[in-house]
Amino acid sequence: MKNRTNLGVLMIVVILIGTLFALTRASSVAPQGSPRIRRTILLKFKPEASPAEIRKVLAEVKANISSLKGVHNVFVGAQTLDRTPFQYGISMDFDDADALKAYRQNEEHRRTHNDYGKLIEQAQISDIRDE
Repeated sequence: MKNRTNLGVLMIVVILIGTLFALTRASSVAPQGSPRIRRTILLKFKPEASPAEIRKVLAEVKANISSLKGVHNVFVGAQTLDRTPFQYGISMDFDDADALKAYRQNEEHRRTHNDYGKLIEQAQISDIRDE
């Protein structure tokens, strides 16, 4: 009878240690990042693009992007660093990949992109997932 009691206690201790090990292991795994994505677009306009055309492009882009569902923190403006070839930038935060996809498929965004693409000499796009 004593051996059975000792064996039962030993089994409980082993189960507890195993459970504690599993819980410790699960909490040490790196947490998943948030689903948010920040898109930054850097633009270099062609020399023939007038200041009025550039202002119009940036204003339309900001108005269009700001109205989209799942888009936040829209920044549109002139570059502040002299050591980059890009003169202007657009930055925005998306709630998730679905909001970014909706932005890319948005008809007004595509129209603006197609209308003003001829004024852009160079562009660089970066998508960063929030961690």
